[in-house]
Amino acid sequence: MITNLKRLAQAGIILCTLILSGCVTQADIQKNLGQMYNIPSKGVSQFDKTKFIRVTKMFCSNVVAFELYQDTPKHDRGIILLNAGTKTITNIGKGKALHIKIDGKIHSFESTDIITEHDEHIYDYGVTTPFSHKTFVIPEPVIREIASSKEFLVKLNLLNNTYVEGKCSPETLTEYKEANQNSSWSKDVTQGHIDTASKMTALYGFRQFVTMMDSTPW
Repeated sequence: MITNLKRLAQAGIILCTLILSGCVTQADIQKNLGQMYNIPSKGVSQFDKTKFIRVTKMFCSNVVAFELYQDTPKHDRGIILLNAGTKTITNIGKGKALHIKIDGKIHSFESTDIITEHDEHIYDYGVTTPFSHKTFVIPEPVIREIASSKEFLVKLNLLNNTYVEGKCSPETLTEYKEANQNSSWSKDVTQGHIDTASKMTALYGFRQFVTMMDSTPW
């Protein structure tokens, strides 16, 4: 069922891109996507001049959701806070609940949070979606490893002895056509559509975050 949900989400993204590309410009599509996925922000505390960077609304197969955060003290310690959760109201598991697979290499992390936090993602026109998550402390080299990867997968254990998983990196054009060969419109999908859809993946957000880390005068 999880695999079917992933395929449905990926197909929906490409289909929406196809539909939009017929009536709006590519620039308009990019602008709209930039307001919905992988949202960067940065700032400076007026209180103590601490700098911070953040990327929110990063999704893997439209199932797992991420947020990244770093400020000056955390940069000096070489760590990043990763909020990892789901787009549903649920509870994240205990122990090493977060499993990240980077080009075949698996990293597992345990949160210091005792309970799951329940927030919302807010979009235009008052639309909201749940975001149930815990915070994980991740070493900076792991974030850089993710950003430079080709395949990025995640598995998140839930408290009810189940799990959710997702693909956080884009499919190639060949992979997409093979997975959707029975769809009447898949033949119309081009590399341009795949490139546009890739900007909705969490991997794109991690790459944005690393660029912000390197360009921030800490």
